[in-house]
Amino acid sequence: MSIIKLVVSDLHLADGTIILDCFGESQQLAFEGLLYAASLHHGPLSQADSVELIINGDCFDFLVTMPYTGQRIADQSTALQKCEKIIVAHSAFFKALQSFVETPGRSITFISGNHDLELCFAEVRARICSAIVGTRTDPRVQFCLSRVYRPFPDIFIEHGHIHDFWNHATQGIWNEEGQPLMADPQMVPLSIGSWYFQSATNPISIRYPYYDHFDPPLSNTRQIALLCLLDPALLRETAQRSMQMLRSPRLTHIELPVEQYTPEQLFGEAMLDFAAFRDDMWAQKSDWSAAALDESVSVDEMMEFAMVRDALSLPRMEAVAAICTPAVYQMAEDVAQGMHAVLDHDAALRYAIAGHTHIARIDPINQGAQTYLNTASWTSRFALPAPGEVTPALVDWLQSPDWDHVPLRDVTQYVFALITAEEGGSASASLCVWEGGLHGSYRVLA
Repeated sequence: MSIIKLVVSDLHLADGTIILDCFGESQQLAFEGLLYAASLHHGPLSQADSVELIINGDCFDFLVTMPYTGQRIADQSTALQKCEKIIVAHSAFFKALQSFVETPGRSITFISGNHDLELCFAEVRARICSAIVGTRTDPRVQFCLSRVYRPFPDIFIEHGHIHDFWNHATQGIWNEEGQPLMADPQMVPLSIGSWYFQSATNPISIRYPYYDHFDPPLSNTRQIALLCLLDPALLRETAQRSMQMLRSPRLTHIELPVEQYTPEQLFGEAMLDFAAFRDDMWAQKSDWSAAALDESVSVDEMMEFAMVRDALSLPRMEAVAAICTPAVYQMAEDVAQGMHAVLDHDAALRYAIAGHTHIARIDPINQGAQTYLNTASWTSRFALPAPGEVTPALVDWLQSPDWDHVPLRDVTQYVFALITAEEGGSASASLCVWEGGLHGSYRVLA
């Protein structure tokens, strides 16, 4: 029997709010095209006897969907309210899933991520299944309650946020082996990153949505620096909100009216707040056990701080260009390090697949015997502006963005992992990208 597994991640369906909902018309058409290709009787994806769609975390964005409780927890009752909004806003998505599973041999498996940890709630799972097939349970619609999904002995799949300090979340969900602590919890703690978003940085995402869509993403240091130029008042507000999250809340270091600071002075004060926030969050997080945890400021961080601070003394256009220079994205490196370790510790594995970082990645390791794949994201992605692209008009747009007319280069890709196998045989996996929308096709990246 021929078997195909299609792995996607980070679709980020929310409540239809244009700014925070990341699954728009182009994503829907591409998604339908991929599913049609795997269910209609033509093409290589449809010839398999069994096709499983594996959505590896952050399919649903409960984090950005209102209401926010103001507490550092997710509870089942609030999650159901959010779930209903997502279903109403994305009826076409659920219809596409329904059509897919109606084809014999087709099934869906959901894995939770940091934006949809609410899949741990039994009533949420039942409502999603009902939205797809009309019943609370169905063998064609499964939810992986463990942290890791192993569709084949040599394939390891997880969302990846477990390797990221800010989005690491296990308490109340999984034990040390990644198994669920209970089948139907009523509430679970949010990760520090989720708590931080809802308590402090949500206004930034609403006012400057491109912050969440840059490819590669800007580090927190560079985000702070850009706010020093574009919106000092919002930076001060965010710093104060962050200081209220400390075990001993205090005022921000930004004591004077923001107009009395130069950008580099404001940056220095804001970075003192962030350093204090980071240290306090490390102290609060008792379940973080990464072997490489280093609470001191790294050399790379110090070099970035100095470069960005110096850039803020430049003329405005030059400062923006310097801040937007691509740099190593630490979250992606942390997830890669964690997934490499998974492969190193289990020689039987051929592939480890994650999402979370929103950056596609193919890392052969151990002389090519094993490979780490990252399926990136289906959200809209825009390239950081190159120095020659930073114009007065672009800087004006960055300060007052019109999300209906984005001048940044669109680098969105609809990435998925294609796993093929014959029953009883070893699996083979490739990273692919879907192109051409509803009537498109896929291209193998590697």
